[in-house]
Amino acid sequence: MVVVEMTSKSPSYRFSEGGTFSFAMAETITYDKPFKTYSEMIDVLESRNIIIEDKHFAEEALRNFSYYGLINGYKNTFLQKPGSDDFKDGTRFEELYTLHIIDTSLNSILFKYILYLERALKSRISYLVSEKHGVYTDYHDLHCLNPDDYLYLRHYSNGTGRRLNILKSLKECITQTRNNPMLLHYLNDKNHIPAWILTTNISYGLTIEWYSILKNEDKTIICDSFISPGLITEEQTKEFVKKALTLTKEYRNKIAHGNRTFSILNLPQLPRQQLLSLTYNVISEDEYNAKMGQDDTLAILFSIIIMLSDPYIVTNFISDLKIVLSPYENTSFNGNSVFKLLGFPNNLFDRLENLMQKKYT
Repeated sequence: MVVVEMTSKSPSYRFSEGGTFSFAMAETITYDKPFKTYSEMIDVLESRNIIIEDKHFAEEALRNFSYYGLINGYKNTFLQKPGSDDFKDGTRFEELYTLHIIDTSLNSILFKYILYLERALKSRISYLVSEKHGVYTDYHDLHCLNPDDYLYLRHYSNGTGRRLNILKSLKECITQTRNNPMLLHYLNDKNHIPAWILTTNISYGLTIEWYSILKNEDKTIICDSFISPGLITEEQTKEFVKKALTLTKEYRNKIAHGNRTFSILNLPQLPRQQLLSLTYNVISEDEYNAKMGQDDTLAILFSIIIMLSDPYIVTNFISDLKIVLSPYENTSFNGNSVFKLLGFPNNLFDRLENLMQKKYT
């Protein structure tokens, strides 16, 4: 007989002369996060000082959004002290639910307008490289050695040491992917792959890497198309564009993977001098030094408004933000406004409209 003894650390095995098999649990394991029914989840919430007036509503919310989605993303706003599980007196389940709805709606808006910024960058790069180097690409040559190819390596700078790898990645987006209808049409029916077709099949991150290997004069052209020359120096413009692109990419990746607006951390930081100048001081130096607009959700708002050159899109962006946030301007979440919870000034919309007016006049 074989005896398998299970412990909380690892199983151990013991063989008998008879050769038969059995096992025994030497120790009962207590799991940190065992399965709980919706009713049990509600009991846990109430034990942690959350007021639940309508248990049927709470159960439906948990069924639709999950305990983790509703509670964990926002609990730090309401905890009695960091790291505890006890919520402040007066915390209502409906507040957590409302914050989840606001957060989801806000992230959808930010995702949408970061996509506009991604498309703007792709359009500018594809236009520039096509104008300067043509529309042909030999996508079978992964080393980019054809001087008639707009992805020819000598068209680009190797200051980062990643030129060849980035160009190979761009061409591999053609050779390794066959589920893009536009790309398939050019592969099957045309004799080249223009840059504007290639951009339909590359990520925002790879597009930013493509920008990073442009020669200095080409970067200037791209940057000047986003930010009018003369507002800040050329080098300051390049630094801001690089940081704004990286910031919006990282933010979009985090919200795409379920991170909450209220808890996103460790993002790239917008440079102080450029931000103050490009926002026409609608944010003060003291506010920036207090971490407002550096690497938070407000920094995303500023990046989108500064970088997008189309006033119609920017107007719609501010309108969409108003639709989500304005209904809650006078709502208190355990003593905090929704603007404070998001790291926004209470006069957010006055500031954004002031920024827009100064930018386009």
